[in-house]
Amino acid sequence: MIDFNMEVNGNIIAGLQYGDRSNPVLLAVHGWLDNAASFIPLAEALKDTLDDGSLPYQLIAIDLPGHGLSTHKIGHYNFIEWVDDLYQIIKSQRWGPVTIIGHSMGGMICSILAATFPELVTRVVLIEGLGAISAEAEQTVNQLRKGIESRAIYNKNSNQSTSRKNNALTLEKIVKARCFVSDLNEEHAKLICNRNVTINESGVSFCSDPKLKVRSLVRLTEPQVINILSYISTTCLIIIGDKGYPLINQSLNLELFCKENFNILKLSGGHHVHMDNAAETASAIVKFVNN
Repeated sequence: MIDFNMEVNGNIIAGLQYGDRSNPVLLAVHGWLDNAASFIPLAEALKDTLDDGSLPYQLIAIDLPGHGLSTHKIGHYNFIEWVDDLYQIIKSQRWGPVTIIGHSMGGMICSILAATFPELVTRVVLIEGLGAISAEAEQTVNQLRKGIESRAIYNKNSNQSTSRKNNALTLEKIVKARCFVSDLNEEHAKLICNRNVTINESGVSFCSDPKLKVRSLVRLTEPQVINILSYISTTCLIIIGDKGYPLINQSLNLELFCKENFNILKLSGGHHVHMDNAAETASAIVKFVNN
């Protein structure tokens, strides 16, 4: 895959691209604290079909703002604003309509974009992610309080330290730490971490924005999420791993997903099923997109 940068409203959006640039866009959106490199195994699995034209698309995987090599936002992050970011990216590049692939948080973003701007989306592939993480209405004040306190802690810590470089860290340690808190194997964790750090004689510097770990001020309620998803009119493939996040499997019990335009496919794999089972994921996507 080829690295690229594009300017969107004064900010740099970085990413990886593979395939004939004259073809329609298959746009891939990663999960929280991941980056475009999480789609490298899938791109490799799709390579033959992209090369021979049996999948007549170009694959573009972006780094969301604050992730990977993209610009950090000046203020804090609000989940729903990433929907706006994705909208602005598609419109500024004149890509639409596109077929979108979203993993985890990226799947949530893509599903809400498809509901809100159906004219920009032809098909949707959601991998271990849809809708949004919701909260009960009664938890609004508590969520707001914890979010504001989280920002205060971040501001205090950032004022005390002006550098994110750490001489004691190595890429190996970072990869092991990522494996410890996720279901990623070492090979796949290294792909993501390589795009998230710079290493030189002065130490390790993280590329991702530390503000990404600050708690959200507000969350949508479950009725709001269900209402939003009910507006998805395009065909949607939902891929889940048999060892994926339980929350994803539970959400699929909602009557909403009995809709004719929602197809649910369970594959062998974990939360990053598109990485640890890239071949079957790619095969399912090719069949779905070409149908």
